[in-house]
Amino acid sequence: MSWRAGLTIVLLLAAIASGWSVWHQSGGNAETMAAVRSEYVLHDYELVSLDSQGKESFTLRGPRLQRDPGAKSMTLDTPKFLVPDRNGAYWDVKAQLGRVPDDGQQLQLRGQVVATSPTQVPPPTRIETEELNIFPNENRATSAAIVTLTRPGLTMRGRGLQADFDRQVSLLSDVRYHYVPTNR
Repeated sequence: MSWRAGLTIVLLLAAIASGWSVWHQSGGNAETMAAVRSEYVLHDYELVSLDSQGKESFTLRGPRLQRDPGAKSMTLDTPKFLVPDRNGAYWDVKAQLGRVPDDGQQLQLRGQVVATSPTQVPPPTRIETEELNIFPNENRATSAAIVTLTRPGLTMRGRGLQADFDRQVSLLSDVRYHYVPTNR
């Protein structure tokens, strides 16, 4: 056997041993390695989601969207959602973070969530909270956190929220309000 053949065998055995070592230390299966990596990442995107009838359910914009292949969920950095009401006017909803679970039936927004009603639908309404769950197919939102709701002349603060983007917004408990009559 020549020295080149011997060196080739030694290098091949070293490569196999180091590959086995890395595989063994990572948990021993390819699924563990795949779960660490995103299925895909979108940068500076705009996504329009349609409901089962082909109508717009919501529009989503943001700087980064990442899909987790294991959980089949998506994480969103500083997402902006435009959620249409039944008349086609849009609620503008922003947050620091967002998550869409694997079933896609809700949008979970966390951190400095601000929702603003359509400008053409009075009264102008602003909702501020640290967490908001939006159910776009049902055109509603919920929260269990502290919520501040502001309208001209009225500020309400309470715990919990039930909102129907087509009809009304309700705070659920510990509600306090401040009313200042507006001059007409």
